[in-house]
Amino acid sequence: MDRRELIIERTVAVKRELAWLGWTKPEHIVHWWGPGNFTATVYEMDVRPGGVWRYSLAPADGKGDEAYCKATYCEVSEPYRLYYIDSFTDRDWNVVEGSEMPTIIAFEEIAGGTKLTITTRFQEVKQLESAEAMGMIEGYKETLTRLENHFI
Repeated sequence: MDRRELIIERTVAVKRELAWLGWTKPEHIVHWWGPGNFTATVYEMDVRPGGVWRYSLAPADGKGDEAYCKATYCEVSEPYRLYYIDSFTDRDWNVVEGSEMPTIIAFEEIAGGTKLTITTRFQEVKQLESAEAMGMIEGYKETLTRLENHFI
């Protein structure tokens, strides 16, 4: 089978309940979502099966394009697991064909914090390779550092 999943694991020094709130409440997520040089804007966040999260990420320095995204929640098991389909969209929130990325976030309480496991599945190996080349792994590392720092 082709390798089409990107799996990021990270332990953050934050209790699971706070990590969950950070990932599911817009008043928190705007402070940490995205790599360090990006700002997030949340337009809608309805965390329930069938609910939608619409957001954008923009370079903080204004140099570069703003990315618009829409995630549709498939499963919400508080405070253990989120499963959503994340997609790129145009400015009118129309999904860019072929950009759908099923994503699972697992929240595991451990001594000293929460182990987060993020699994993103791509439709094709080339999409995964492109995401890795564009810095998705480093971006997630920066993002999770920002999550941790938001609550510390």
